Amino acid sequence: MKLRSTLRLRALLLAAALWTSPALAQDGAVAWRIELDAPVEVQSLLEEHLDVYRYRGRPGVDAAMLQRLVARAAADAEALLATAGYFSPQIEVTGTPAAGMTTVLIRVITGPVARVAAADISVTGAIAGEPNEVERIARAKQRWRLKVETPFRQGAWDDAKEALLREFRFDGYPAARITSSAAEVDPEAARVTIKVAIDSGPLFRYGATQIDGLQRYPRNIVENLQRFRSGERYSYEAVVRYQTELQTSGFFRSASVAVDTDPAQAAAAPVRVRVVEHPLMKIDLGAGFSTDTGLRGEASFTHHNTLQPGWQSSTKLRLDSKKQAVNAELALTPEPGGWRNRLGVEAERSDIENLVSRTLGLTAQRAWRTPEEEHNWALKFQTEEQSLTAGPVDNLSALSLNYAWTLRGVDDLLRPRRGHMINLQLGGASAALLSTRSFMRGYGRGLYILPVGRADRVHLRGELGAVWASARDGIPSEFLFRAGGDQSVRGYDYESLGVREGSAVVGGRFLGVATIEYQHDFTAQWGGAMFIDAGNAADSPSELRPVYGYGVGVRWITPAGSLNLDIAQPEDAGKVRLHFTLGVRF
Repeated sequence: MKLRSTLRLRALLLAAALWTSPALAQDGAVAWRIELDAPVEVQSLLEEHLDVYRYRGRPGVDAAMLQRLVARAAADAEALLATAGYFSPQIEVTGTPAAGMTTVLIRVITGPVARVAAADISVTGAIAGEPNEVERIARAKQRWRLKVETPFRQGAWDDAKEALLREFRFDGYPAARITSSAAEVDPEAARVTIKVAIDSGPLFRYGATQIDGLQRYPRNIVENLQRFRSGERYSYEAVVRYQTELQTSGFFRSASVAVDTDPAQAAAAPVRVRVVEHPLMKIDLGAGFSTDTGLRGEASFTHHNTLQPGWQSSTKLRLDSKKQAVNAELALTPEPGGWRNRLGVEAERSDIENLVSRTLGLTAQRAWRTPEEEHNWALKFQTEEQSLTAGPVDNLSALSLNYAWTLRGVDDLLRPRRGHMINLQLGGASAALLSTRSFMRGYGRGLYILPVGRADRVHLRGELGAVWASARDGIPSEFLFRAGGDQSVRGYDYESLGVREGSAVVGGRFLGVATIEYQHDFTAQWGGAMFIDAGNAADSPSELRPVYGYGVGVRWITPAGSLNLDIAQPEDAGKVRLHFTLGVRF
């Protein structure tokens, strides 16, 4: 069905007539208003596409041209209604001139919407001869979107065919094509019989990888980020993941991956990789604001070939009102399979809730990361000078081994509307190995997003943490817990909840935080939220008594994710606080 293409052609011909009409050079232009008597569900379709609407108010339309617009309006409306599934409408269009103004009346009785009477989907090609693909073919037919008794509309018809093609193109058969499709309409019965034939083409397997654009980096950087190998079955998801890995590796300004879908190459389809490298050296400067830590400034220097090709070094300075830090990192070349090793050194000073600390740390890290999952091993030695404001200084140290696992099972990483996220951590240190106290530390946080209808969601978020040790003394503050702030209990200042020592708040050995938040979308870009946060940190489970924060917020959806502005009230009816965050709270 090519009804919309026909309408576009008519519009172009009409525009040409207006352009060449002598009326453009005359003062015989007319004005008209339109009265539309039609069901609500088709009004916007007609108002957006009918020429009698589109040319209203344009200069150069004379009485003769208006007459042609009115004469053709019924036929154009009938074609438009067919795209919405109405094949037996009754349409009446009249134009009544009056002093200085013509009234165009359009009356529409749509009749019943046509529904699918039967859908015949046939599959041929190499896939039809594979016994292990029988279930897959049956599954693709079962997922056909325009099922029996579904209203038939042009947009849904086009979308259903595209979705059927993706069933095959995305896994093994990228050359799949529709060889024939038909929608046979019975206007009197308002029934549509659908027939679609699809040819899967041959099964594709990856061939050799061709790399263009490398100048300074070794070839194995690109090869090691590739998770699939020559001879394996084609997967669109694997190709997209490979391209994402290249784009986020830090080596390339841009990267693209494409597989040749020529059926003649199916047995060993070439994989073409094109990259544009970053400059050898890069300096970044930035500034920002956080409702947790106030204004901040950042500066970083990156060298993409340090000591040997493919090793990246970076140095970063970050300053804000509560923390000042400088760190340097050397990232080695990615290994086959995606693992990457890093070495780092960091110095930091912080002054939060009258607890002043100065730390120096050395880290050896081994990490495996994808957008959906991360594994991170880290061996870290750190020393810390810790003191309450104007108090004595404690010297702490720890040599710790830590593991962290993150899983993001959501429908959209930037703007999730359903799914879950999980982060689990386990680590510890021994007093026998360069540590002032032995301890074990466990921590976990999770987010579950439950959709409610099409425009609403419930966010359930929780955090639990525990440090098992004979006492809190001697454990560096990084391994203890405090709560409060943008990503914790809103309504309270950043890390203001914990163990009270004089005028200071220090970290405790146990943490518990929970959030329930209800979100509603007012438009595609704007939404609102209501929430309750509860949580606290303490030195024993019996002392862990939650405090509450209540509030409302605004959600503005941007290409970078959700910008969140929340106003929260603490349970003690203290000062109302503003919280600003980017992205989902996890």
